[in-house]
Amino acid sequence: MITHILKLIWNKKGSNALMMLEIFLSFLVLFFVLAYVFFNLEKTSAPLGFATVDRWQVRVDDLSELDSISLLNTIQNLESNLLAMDEIEALSFAGEIGPFSGSMWSSGNDENGFNFNTLIVPADHTLDEALDMKMVEGRWFEEADANATFDPIIITKAFMDEYYPGKSMVDSTFIFNGTRKIIGVTEAYKYRGEFADVRPTLFVFKKPVENASSIVLKMKPGTPTSFEEKLSTVVNATTKKTGNIIENLEKERIADSRESWMIFIALLSVCGFLCINVALGLFGVLWYNINKRKAEIGLRQALGADGIDITKQFILEVMFVTVIALLIGVFFAIQVPLLKLTEYPNEMFYKAMLYASLIILTLVFICALFPSFQAAKITPANSLHED
Repeated sequence: MITHILKLIWNKKGSNALMMLEIFLSFLVLFFVLAYVFFNLEKTSAPLGFATVDRWQVRVDDLSELDSISLLNTIQNLESNLLAMDEIEALSFAGEIGPFSGSMWSSGNDENGFNFNTLIVPADHTLDEALDMKMVEGRWFEEADANATFDPIIITKAFMDEYYPGKSMVDSTFIFNGTRKIIGVTEAYKYRGEFADVRPTLFVFKKPVENASSIVLKMKPGTPTSFEEKLSTVVNATTKKTGNIIENLEKERIADSRESWMIFIALLSVCGFLCINVALGLFGVLWYNINKRKAEIGLRQALGADGIDITKQFILEVMFVTVIALLIGVFFAIQVPLLKLTEYPNEMFYKAMLYASLIILTLVFICALFPSFQAAKITPANSLHED
């Protein structure tokens, strides 16, 4: 039967070529969209490394005109006034580079025997408590670290995986703007958002007075939005500034990711529309072919073929055409990972090829079922009568 089907496909190579072109182009579009989606969904599956629910952030108005003593008093008063409020369980002075702030500081050198590049985050001794950060190894900063022999640093697991795979570096020295000491490893800190790349990150210790441009607050669960007014009054009165801004970190997380999710929805909608059009086109072509080939179907049945044989023939015909188109599509698609045309991991492209092929094969099979069943119902008498 396979030889017979191949001959039929070759005899109708003109119409089959158009069908193969449609499937080929659909595969390529689906392949690139799925590769993009898989790559970005992989980012969202990586942990943020900190909590956002019941976490607020106060962006403090500029205090740079204050002298050092006035600034220290303002920060101390602000800390004590905020912690005196029953709704606030913990706080941390997070500086310019806070969650979803849009700010970024990166640096690197080759003084440790290798080239490294990392994100830098200034942090105080309470950031882990305010954001419920998880330590993989070692400990978080303490107030006493301000007087340590070597300035302490904390690195993320991504930093360890990139530069020290399979090793433990806690209590080891590390050269970064002088000799520093690694005191801990935290799970992650994707402060730039859910869709940000997972990059090595390094925390440097900063006293609250040196990192006072924003404050992260751990709120009591269920704190109402109406508390913002009371909080704003306390912050404004303490800093004697009115430009302070209060943000809900969970809302900021959602807003930060909204644009990326909208792109996903738009791309998947386009793919869905494309698949529907391909399905309708295949359905119409198959239906037309069956009506044109009623004499052939009737003759086959007169020679002893039953309904299952007819159904099988039409399904195999269209599946063979689809497989040929997909093989051509895979040939072009596989050049992307082989030639390393992008920075995406190769696994994403192979996964996208597999899923795009399965989606198209399933779609074509479903589209072929009903016309093939209708072809099986044609009898020799009906085909001769119409001729």
